[in-house]
Amino acid sequence: MPLAHQPRVAIANQFFDAYNKLPKQIQHKATNFMMKFRQDPTQPGLNYESIHNASDKNMKSVRVDGRYRAIILKPDQGNVYLLLWIDNHDEAYAWATRRTCQINQVSGAIQIVDVEEIQSTTEKLSRSPGKMADQAGRFTAISDNELMGLGVPEILLPAVRQVITDVDVEALLPHLPVEASDALLMLAAGYDLAEVKSQLNKPKTLPKVNPDDFVTALGRDDTLGQFMVLTEDDALQKMLSAPLEKWRVFLHPSQRKLINRDWHGPVRVLGGAGTGKTVVAMHRAKWLAQKRFNDSGDRLLFTTFTRNLAEDIRLNLKSICAAEVMQRIEVINLDRWVVRFLKQEGVTIKIPYGDETDSLWEQAYTVAPLELGLSLGFYQDEWQQVVLKYDCQTLRDYLQARRIGRGKRLSRAHKQKIWDVFEEYRSLLRENNYWEADEALFKAAQLIERQGADLLPYRAAIVDEAQDMSDAAFRLIRAIAGAEHDNDIFIVGDAHQRIYGKIVTLSQCGINIVGRSRKLRLNYRTTDEIRQWSVAILSNTSVDDLDGGQDTLMDYRSLLHGETPIIEGFNSQTEEIEALVQRLHSLQAQGQSLSPICCVFRTSRLLELYQQQFTERHIVTKVIQPEQPDFQNDNHLRLATMHRVKGLQFDYVFLPGLNDETLPLKSVLGLCVDNVMAQQFIQSEKCLLYVAATRAKKQVFASYWATPSSFLSCTH
Repeated sequence: MPLAHQPRVAIANQFFDAYNKLPKQIQHKATNFMMKFRQDPTQPGLNYESIHNASDKNMKSVRVDGRYRAIILKPDQGNVYLLLWIDNHDEAYAWATRRTCQINQVSGAIQIVDVEEIQSTTEKLSRSPGKMADQAGRFTAISDNELMGLGVPEILLPAVRQVITDVDVEALLPHLPVEASDALLMLAAGYDLAEVKSQLNKPKTLPKVNPDDFVTALGRDDTLGQFMVLTEDDALQKMLSAPLEKWRVFLHPSQRKLINRDWHGPVRVLGGAGTGKTVVAMHRAKWLAQKRFNDSGDRLLFTTFTRNLAEDIRLNLKSICAAEVMQRIEVINLDRWVVRFLKQEGVTIKIPYGDETDSLWEQAYTVAPLELGLSLGFYQDEWQQVVLKYDCQTLRDYLQARRIGRGKRLSRAHKQKIWDVFEEYRSLLRENNYWEADEALFKAAQLIERQGADLLPYRAAIVDEAQDMSDAAFRLIRAIAGAEHDNDIFIVGDAHQRIYGKIVTLSQCGINIVGRSRKLRLNYRTTDEIRQWSVAILSNTSVDDLDGGQDTLMDYRSLLHGETPIIEGFNSQTEEIEALVQRLHSLQAQGQSLSPICCVFRTSRLLELYQQQFTERHIVTKVIQPEQPDFQNDNHLRLATMHRVKGLQFDYVFLPGLNDETLPLKSVLGLCVDNVMAQQFIQSEKCLLYVAATRAKKQVFASYWATPSSFLSCTH
């Protein structure tokens, strides 16, 4: 068949939702059907049938086997076939009778809408309690044409006009096409229309739309957030034979517009937990390696904060990138990269972690001036927050360093006296061949700047978990990427998830993001009930935007719904563990594997204690380790600390031992020398619990014995 006359075949993401729920033996038949359908949707034997009482006359039924049917859209014009749904005969027909699949006459996107649900939602919104008859709608100032241009289907306009309260917004979100959700969230949060269009990269002038031209509509970004156009059998087979992760194929239009474009300098993308920041970063790396930096010698550096997250990203990138593309993307955590680089330059070092330098600090503290009465904890914090942050190599550097927000004021004379402690500590580090991570990062940046970035093969840098990177890290990333150029640095992060207390201002590190700052607002991982519970933990917490401004979760939402997190208190630890085990057994009785369940603990000591208790009760566990991928296919209960679980996700998350002594960790809180340091530590502890809770896709179980953590009172 001539190429110009070949049918265009696409699959809706809703089809994959239905496919995932099919029995395994039917999935095999459905895969064979899709392969045949892609090759020729007009071949004899497919048995197209009209659907009685269908809302959309272009919807047809096609036989998969004796019981199962696929729902197809075959428009009158154009050689286009859309696979929309697959199910039992009666359920498939019921699905089709309620829905339409049409082109939005303003935005030009193909949209599937449930007519019955929309009518019901419109009616409920009109009768929403507490409404006054003369109250203006939330979106009164936005015309119908503008709303449709933002992605709202025409049939949904009456429902949108009924929205007044935040509760109304929440009720409407599940019924909006994904391309419209971000826009209405922003409008509801107070953004003006121009800012919404700018942030979401909406066209300034709307396209001329032919509502019957499905061929053109299939090529639009908003359509590609909902439909996969099939061009190769191999790609479809590979996707269906692997565990189905829809992010590999479907990107929200706001994500796609961040990824598939040229940026004239560094980009920063913010977003709450579960909004797909890492997914965006991975697809950005793929696009750059395929479309922009695709010479054999080009390399992209993809870096993140922790080693196990770097390994997880590397494996996921391999699943979406061809081998020759993957060869040009290096995924490595920054500390490991810098140790390797310095070794190549003749500087062999060790970076200490955990308690490796405790004894050195105790030795250095012996030279501390007693008359100042400063604790060891003060010196350790001052070292991290001032000496390392500003790369103070001499007393003069330290005297000139800014200490805004440090709480305890120091005179010039005091600084001169306490510098001796820092000099002694640095001397002890060198005697043991230790370099603090930030020292190593500064050293590497200086070497690159001195020799020129041309000595490195990297054309661009992708940074994940940016909120935990230090000033030294970003100065090194700037040096690695070279002088500012198109598509040079792409940064994703969320200060609400900062658990290492390193506040940076990108502009002070040579990274200018003015005009290139974007935000993701839709949580694709957790239910809205988990989102609300987790956000409540951060109440009264102000966070930065990584560049000197403020960020908020006011316009952060989830489209999924489920059960509210469960908080339980017990009289003893034994009682808590017995209840926890009982819940695990209950989930197993429902057919749930233990692999996608994780118990998350504040400390390694707590983890070891609970692991012993699980072992005694014959529950097999697996502790999540750095640099080890987790395929969640062995039916072992996962155990992890709150720090180690960062960047991962599970169906169920258990948070045992959330006692008053544990969160915030009193043993560390007691070392804070002033109220400023104490408040900073408490904020980082809240972020830690927020991170742990938002790893859950379906449910969170939090528990304590004796006295509960004060953080739990925020969630009631």
